[in-house]
Amino acid sequence: MLLTRILRSVVVLALVGLLTMALPSLTTGNPAIAALGMEASREQIAEFLSRLNLDDPAPQRLAAWLGNAAQGDLGSSLTTGREVAEEIITRLPITLELLALGQVLALAITLPVAMASAWRPGSILDRFATTVAFVLISIPVFVLGLLAIALFAVMLNLLPATGWVHPLDDPVGHVRHLVLPVLTVGLSEAAVLVRVLRADLITTLGQPYVMAARSRGMSLPRLMLTRALRPSSLSTVTLVGLGFGAVFGGSALIETVFAVPGMGRLAVSAIGARDFPVIEAIIIFSAVAVLLAMAIVDFLYTRIDPRTRRGRS
Repeated sequence: MLLTRILRSVVVLALVGLLTMALPSLTTGNPAIAALGMEASREQIAEFLSRLNLDDPAPQRLAAWLGNAAQGDLGSSLTTGREVAEEIITRLPITLELLALGQVLALAITLPVAMASAWRPGSILDRFATTVAFVLISIPVFVLGLLAIALFAVMLNLLPATGWVHPLDDPVGHVRHLVLPVLTVGLSEAAVLVRVLRADLITTLGQPYVMAARSRGMSLPRLMLTRALRPSSLSTVTLVGLGFGAVFGGSALIETVFAVPGMGRLAVSAIGARDFPVIEAIIIFSAVAVLLAMAIVDFLYTRIDPRTRRGRS
């Protein structure tokens, strides 16, 4: 039931929030000294702890944080002094653009390759596609990014290696700086999606109703698109949804390698500087993003396969 899903999401967010607010007390050393330095006086340490409510229990800190967040106040960054909400608003579109284009590229690669491989398992094309997918899965995403930089930026000198340009300042430069990170995300995601969709398509193509359509002479494109692809796409939809849900964790390595000023890079810098207001906002924001992505996936399930409506209602 919808009410059950909402209650489950509230419980998950509450647990994530409590763990997040307990992070300062779980870190080694005094968080105030870590942020202010060893030369900080007792008065400065006390003021720091009081300003961030670090002396309060986690439930009380979470309640205060939620109350402020409801008014649009997520606190201020300890390193830059800027409002955390302003940091997120500035960087979130960059990460969303990067991951959205990466997922589009991944699907553009996955659909034709998986369908061609599943149609003739064991063929030269199938063996080549599965081998390439296995190799890409075996390569860490940051290594794949470094290889892309070495090839396209250093050896061929075709694209900029790192950096980011605002699209309103230089549209062409914006696209050029997007190519390598999007290519890295797309290839990394496609490697997983191809193997999953290929396996599901092979299973579906062995079903009696599909074999009956094949025996009637239905063309390959029509058979794949109208009979096989839809029931085989549940796992793929789940993986794509998780990819969008993991906006920050999945983008941290890519944005660090390519010096993209998105949410992932913000998270890395905040963790390194023990910037607790930024860390807390990013973790809770990430949890909300994952829950929203899973809700969208559940909705798509009911549209792809109506039989799931009964089990999820």
